This record gives sequence, C-alpha cells and structure tokens, in this order.
Amino acid sequence: MEEKQFKEIIKFAIDKEIRSYDFYTSASQVAKYSGAKELFSDLAKEEVGHRKMLEKLDMEKIAKVRIEPVPNLKISDYMVDVEFKPDLSYADILRAAMKMEERALKLYTDMKESNKDKDLNKLFTLLANEEAKHKLRLEKIYDEEILK
Repeated sequence: MEEKQFKEIIKFAIDKEIRSYDFYTSASQVAKYSGAKELFSDLAKEEVGHRKMLEKLDMEKIAKVRIEPVPNLKISDYMVDVEFKPDLSYADILRAAMKMEERALKLYTDMKESNKDKDLNKLFTLLANEEAKHKLRLEKIYDEEILK
C-alpha cells in the first residue's frame, strides 16, 4: 500500500475516534446518574487511547498484540439508530452508543476484509476488536439494566 493511502486511512480512523470521544463526553455530561456518567467518561478515555495509538502508530507493537475473540450478544442488531440529543434517556443513550460501536466494528471489519496488507489487517483487526469490546460492554449493561 502506498504511503499516502495509508496516511489517509489512519487519519480517517483518528477522526472516527475523535467523534466517538465527543459522543461519550457529551453523553457523560447529560447523563443523570453517577454510574452512567462514569461509564461514558471511561469510554471517552478509551477512545482517547485508541486515538493516541493511531497517532503514534507502532506496527511492530501491533504485530505482537494478541487479540482475543469478543462475544457478540447482537442486541444492537435489532435496534434502530437513535440520534443523540441532550434530552435522551439513559436507555436511548445506550442504544445510540451501541449502534455507533456496531458501525465502527463493521467499518474496521470491512476495511480489514478489503485490504491485502498483512500489517494493516492486524491493525484493523485490533481496532475492530476494541470496538467489539465497547459494544459488548454496552450490550451487557443494556441487557442487565434496561431489558431486565
């Protein structure tokens, strides 16, 4: 892959992480309960970590990372998108977050599948895995607190 295309892909991924950070920061500010505020703040911090990883990209480190499969509860698969607004309920914020993570997971999975570069595939697999972890965390919370 040529360097220009590689840089464009990384910039795109960084922009996605910034948008996710902005979403979770906004969600933490409008959440009414301390547990929800903490959840969304934690997710925002993780998005910062993803962004920093992309900005300081070390393909040798990424090549050594062991990626564990993440279960998919598929709860978000049966939901419609919810547009974020400051007056959303906790359940709706969770729905919006799950759909956002689902789209990010699909994006990175599609990028991996459409790419032939081994190193980039590992990067996209790692990023997809991180999004899958967020999605799973949100789906478990939704299952335990909203669907109970």
